[in-house]
Order: sequence, then C-alpha cells, then structure tokens
Amino acid sequence: MIKQKKIFLSKMVIPAVFSFFLVFLLYSGALSKQTSGKKKEQIKAIESKLSSEKEKFDIYDSQEKGLLARLAGLEKEVSEKKSAVNVLKKKIRLAKSNVKGLDKKILDLKALLRKAEIRMSERLVSLYKYARKGYLRTLADAGDLDQFWHRMKYATAIVEEDKKVLEGLADKAFKYKIEILQAQERVDKTRAVIAKEEVHFSSLRKELEKKVLHLMKIHKEKEFYETSVKELEFAAERLKETLIKIEKKEIYKTPLSSRFIDAKGQLPLPLEGKVIRGGNQMKSEGIDFHKGIFIEDSSDREARAIFPGRVDFSGRLKGYGKVIIINHGSRFFTITAQLFQRKKNEGDVVAQGEIIGLAGRFLKGTRVYFEIRRAGKSLDPLKWLKVS
Repeated sequence: MIKQKKIFLSKMVIPAVFSFFLVFLLYSGALSKQTSGKKKEQIKAIESKLSSEKEKFDIYDSQEKGLLARLAGLEKEVSEKKSAVNVLKKKIRLAKSNVKGLDKKILDLKALLRKAEIRMSERLVSLYKYARKGYLRTLADAGDLDQFWHRMKYATAIVEEDKKVLEGLADKAFKYKIEILQAQERVDKTRAVIAKEEVHFSSLRKELEKKVLHLMKIHKEKEFYETSVKELEFAAERLKETLIKIEKKEIYKTPLSSRFIDAKGQLPLPLEGKVIRGGNQMKSEGIDFHKGIFIEDSSDREARAIFPGRVDFSGRLKGYGKVIIINHGSRFFTITAQLFQRKKNEGDVVAQGEIIGLAGRFLKGTRVYFEIRRAGKSLDPLKWLKVS
C-alpha cells in the first residue's frame, strides 16, 4: 500500500509542486543583491506567482472527477460480472439437475428393456417347448378332415397372436434402446456444456477478482489523492519559508572553465539505471507535467552530482520526500528527489560524480526523480544527459 502511494504521488504530484518551488528558488539569485525595497516588490511578484500556481492546484479537482468516473465504470463492470457469474451458476446447476434426471430415465428404460427381453424369452420358450407339442397332439386327435381343418384354423390364429405379442415386445425393446441412446446423447451433450460453462465460469471469476482488486486500488488511490492535495497545501507554506532562506544566499558563480551549457548531451546520469519519462503519465486536463524523469535501478543506490555546483537546498518537503537542489551557475539547477538519504547539506560545493545521497527504495530496487531547470523553464533531461 505504501509503495502504491509513493508511485501514485510521484506520477501525479511531485512535478506540480516542483514547479512553484523552483520558481521561488530561481527568483532568489536576483533578489540576493538588490535593495530591500526591490526585494519587497519581487516578493509580491512571487506571492502573485504563488497565487497563480495555487489556482493550478484546483485543476486537480477535475482529475478527481475523472477518477470518480473510472470508479463508477469499474463498479458497474464488477456488478455486471457478478450477475453473469450468478447466471452461469444457475445454468450449471440446471444442467447438472437435467443430467441426474436423464441418468434416472436411462436406468428406468434399461429396467423396462430387461423386463421386455425376459418376457419375450419366456414366450419363445413356452411357444417352442410346450405349445408345439400341444398343437401337434390337438391336430392328430382330430376325428375327421373337417375337425382337422377347424383345429388348424384355431392353431394358426393362436400362432399369429403369439407372433404379434413377440413383435410387440421386440418393438418395445427396440424403442427402449433408442430412448436410452438418445438420453445418453443428451447426457453427453449436457456434460460437455457443463464443462464448457465451468471453464467460462472459472475465467469469469478470475477476471472478476482482478476487477475487484483494481477497484480497491482505485479507491485507495482516490483516498491518497485527497490526502496528497491537503499535504501540498502545507508544502506551499514550507516552500515559502525555504524561499526566505535562499534569498539570503549570495549568487553562485562557476569558474570560467566550467560552464554547464557546454556539457549538453555529455552529462552523466545521476543514478545508473533505466530511464523512464514522466510525460506520458503526467498529462491531465490539457496540462503537460513533463518536467523530469525517473531513473530506476535494481542495485545501484548512490545518487551523484552530474556537474560541479553548490547545494542550495537540502531537505525534506512533504509530497516528494528528501530533495537536493544544486545550483550550477548561469541559473542552471538540477533537482534530485525521492532520496532515501541526503549526503550533502546546503552550502556544500560538489564536484561532478560526487555522491550527494542514496536513492529511495522502489519495489525491488531503487529510484530517484530528476529535473534540469534554467531560469524557471524546464529542460528535457534526455537532451542534456548522456543516455545509452
């Protein structure tokens, strides 16, 4: 849960807060050498800028509406999946009940078939074992030819009747066999349907579980989002206090032989690892928060200065953790955030490659958030860093 909160915060909140923190910071160099009257005017301008940036916070309200829309859609989808699962359950139960009924019918038909076969067998035995001798004796005892033909006529009628009974029993037995085969075929088809529906049911249930987990995640994101906005309100006051401290510092001047702009495209990464742009994940309501990058690594923990400079800020700010901002002269600044530990303090002069802190923990590895700014404008870090 804590890791999810950090991920969400880093994607949605960090760049926005950096925007007005750096506005304050970059104004500081100009303020430090001017008169107190001029400082007051510039402070008013900064406060006006703060008010403008504060309005941008309101844009997050519209983000929440989008989040609620996602919640509503997901809840509807979960409800539909649950209904589908219940329908499948009923369908499977009915199919299994039909199979039980067909199985019983097959047993009953087999019993009837067996009785018919026994009756037919007994009739045949009686006919050929006893009736044959009786018919012959009856015909032989006839007193004259008329009596013989008269007895022959009745014997023929009896034989025909026996034949009809046997044929009826045979037809009934055949009918039972057909019904058994048909019932068995229905059983097999129904069982195949049950097997298919059970696979569908299992798949649907797993999908439902995923949707429910995703829904829970969205709910937690919404709760955390609300908390983050409140924290940023407090962070703004902290930034104002930080501005007052930075205003008192003298302007940092780099040696003539060391110019940040001359190193464009050749600057090393602050942390060796995988570079992930924040831009695609930080756009909302027409505002592009593409100001920095995330650098993730599974082993390296040492965050380093990418160019010589002076640490103008080293501290913790609510919303984006431990931060170090280095002034490289000519109004160039680099920001390294989400640190686990800071190794440098304000006022420290650092060389290129010097360790400034330890990267924050992220999932199974480490991660930092990184920006490059000049005169209040964001620069694309990938155009300045030497990324392989």
